[in-house]
Amino acid sequence: MSWQLKKRVSALSRWLNGSSANRPKYARPPVVVPAPDAFVPSEVDPAPVVPQANPLPNRLILGRVFDSAHPVRSREELLGRRRELDELLAATLDFGQHAIVHGARGSGKTSLVRIFGDHADQGGAVVIYMACEPGVSFSELILPYLRAIPTAALRPGAREAFARGLDALPATFGPRAVVELVAEQVSSPVLFILDEFDRITDTVVKADIAAAMKLLSDALATVLFVLVGIARDVSDVVDAHPSLRRHLRTVALGRIEPTSVDALITNGAAAAGLVFDDRARAVIARASCGSPFHVRIFAHHSALAAVRDGSSVVREADARTGLKTALEHWASMNHADAATFVRLVETGQNLHLLERTARRAAVNDRLEQDGSAETAHTNILADAVRAEPGMDTALVFRDSVAPQFLIAFIMLAEVSAPASVPTARQELPDAVDS
Repeated sequence: MSWQLKKRVSALSRWLNGSSANRPKYARPPVVVPAPDAFVPSEVDPAPVVPQANPLPNRLILGRVFDSAHPVRSREELLGRRRELDELLAATLDFGQHAIVHGARGSGKTSLVRIFGDHADQGGAVVIYMACEPGVSFSELILPYLRAIPTAALRPGAREAFARGLDALPATFGPRAVVELVAEQVSSPVLFILDEFDRITDTVVKADIAAAMKLLSDALATVLFVLVGIARDVSDVVDAHPSLRRHLRTVALGRIEPTSVDALITNGAAAAGLVFDDRARAVIARASCGSPFHVRIFAHHSALAAVRDGSSVVREADARTGLKTALEHWASMNHADAATFVRLVETGQNLHLLERTARRAAVNDRLEQDGSAETAHTNILADAVRAEPGMDTALVFRDSVAPQFLIAFIMLAEVSAPASVPTARQELPDAVDS
C-alpha cells in the first residue's frame, strides 16, 4: 500500500471515530426518569411504551436473521420479489421458455432462483442448480448437469439408451450433441440453473449456450436453461442468436420497494426479539437504497450496536453506529475507494449532489452520461468509477456495492438535527427514477 493510501486509510479510521473537525458524534440520547411525585398534565398523552424483549439475542441469532452473505433459506424470507418469482414460474412452467435473471450484486438473484427452484420442484419440474466457474469449456460446463438428470425424468424405457448416450459423449462436444441426447430421452420438465453466469467470459462458450437454448426450443425439448448474472450477459447471449428472443424471458431485478425494506427489517427484528424504531429504520432505508444486501448488513450492525448496549430497541444512534461499523468492514476490503470517499466527504462540498449521484448509481446500477447535475461531475469520483463495458455513455462503480457505502459516509458526515431524518415509511428525498 502506498504512503498516500495508508495516510488516507488512517484518515478514514480517525474520521469514522469522530476525530475530524466539525464532525458531530452521535450518541444515544439520555433517558430522563421523572421523580415518583412528578406532575404529568392530563391533557398530554404519556409516552408510548416500547416493548422490551428479554433475553437479548446472541450474535448467532442476529447473524442468522440478518444474513447478508448467503441466499435466503425459506420462501418467507424472500421479500419484495413476488412479481419476479411469478414471472419466472410462468415463463418456464407455463410457456416452456428459457430465462435470464439479471441484476446488480446484492439484488438477491441467487435468493430468487433458489426459491424459484423450490416452487418449480413442487410443481413437478426437476431443478438442477450449479454455479459457473471461469475458464471452463462448454463441455465442462454442461456435462455435470447432464449427469445429474435423474432416472425419473426420463421417458419410460429410455434409461439404458440415455446412459449409453451419456457415456458415448466425446471429451469435447457441442450444443447439438446435448440436444440429441435429451430431446427424445427426457420427458419431464428439467431446469438447468446456471448461477453466476457472469463468471463465464469466453464468448465462444456463451455462443454455445445460446445455440443450445435455441436448438432445445426448436426440438420442443423439455430441458430449459435459467441463466443468472449481470445485465450485460443478456445482450451477449441474445446477440449470438437473435431468433432466440421468442424462446426467452428476461427477468430484471431492481431495488425492492420501501414497504419491502420495512418488512425485511420487521421480520428480522421479530425473529431476533428486537424492535427497530422509526428513526433507525429511516437511517437504514436511506443508506440502502432498496438493496436487500445493504438492508441486511446495515440492520445487522445496528442490531449488534443496540445489543452491546444492553437494549432490545434499536434507535437512530444504534443505526448510525451500525453504518460506521459496516463501513469499517467494507473499507478493510476496499482501501482505494474508501480513501476516495473520505477525501470527497471531508471537503464538505456538494454533499447533497454527491448523495444524489450515489443514489442514482445505486438505483439504476449505472450512471448514464446524460448531462444531468448528477453525472456532470462524476470525474471527482476518480478511479471509483469506470466505463461500463460495451457502453460509451455509461459509468459504473468499480465496486458495485460501493454507492450505498458512499451514502453512509455522507450521512455520518452531515450536520443535521435528528428531526430532519424522514421516517422509513415516507418516500425518501431526491429519489431517482429507475
